[in-house]
Amino acid sequence: MKINIVTVQSGWILQKIAERLQKGNKDPKVQITVSYEVDREADINYYADLQNCYGGQKTKCDVAYFTHADLNSSEWAHNLLSSRNAYTNLDGIISMNERYTQMLRDLGYPDQQLATITPGETAKDFSLKKVNIGIVSRGGYPGYGQHFLEDFFETYKMDNFHFKFLGSGWENLLPICKEKGTSVELFSDSEPYPEFYNSFYHSIDYLLIPGLWTAGPMSMQEALSCGVPVIGADVGFVNYEFEADYVFSAGDKKQLNSILSSIQEPIINRRSQVENMSWETYAKDTVIFLSRIYEDKFGK
Repeated sequence: MKINIVTVQSGWILQKIAERLQKGNKDPKVQITVSYEVDREADINYYADLQNCYGGQKTKCDVAYFTHADLNSSEWAHNLLSSRNAYTNLDGIISMNERYTQMLRDLGYPDQQLATITPGETAKDFSLKKVNIGIVSRGGYPGYGQHFLEDFFETYKMDNFHFKFLGSGWENLLPICKEKGTSVELFSDSEPYPEFYNSFYHSIDYLLIPGLWTAGPMSMQEALSCGVPVIGADVGFVNYEFEADYVFSAGDKKQLNSILSSIQEPIINRRSQVENMSWETYAKDTVIFLSRIYEDKFGK
């Protein structure tokens, strides 16, 4: 089967969605092309946006993507679609969200011609199922909190967290975390600065400052410059020069655990809404619907 996706503007978000749909397709029996023109030899022409790409064409099978109603107005959609006009020719409509699928149902489109398929955009820099906590410091020095964290990980099992250590000297933590099932990653501080550091900070949800005493730490300034919230022991800069989002008494494992427990639920709940989404799933669901529309029209 050949599916031709018709789009109208280079760099347009819907063109990018079309290209990701094309790339996400893993069905060897389906060929997907993306173009600015209708392909009359294609089995299906899929218009990336009904309002801008579909002009009443009549090819073998025409399906359009309905993205939005202007000003969220069903009256606008009614004026556009209820008379059907050119849209009578459409064999199917895919909506980006259920709000507009229901609106199309209310306008009289039959269920078998409609589907809600939401694009699969998710960040892939880190696990969507864990809260990512960064620690940026050298281990092997008591003031930086190495022994405190060893005791902390011995005491508490952090199932919903992934700890990312940037800096050397933290190797003694690995066997403790492995025994407790705590997810940990080590990164060398020999990586290029500031390029790698910037990408590191943007891959974490919070910076953790576990120190027992320190003059800084500089990592607090780095995190704040990247907009990363800070969980900090009450040392050095923390809550003097700069304000942290959460503060605990230096060396207090119970306070730190309470803070981590309080932040995990909203982050994980936020991510759970999209954790199963991918462009591969989006492409698969789109191909299944388009194939069914084609089979309903022409038979298997």
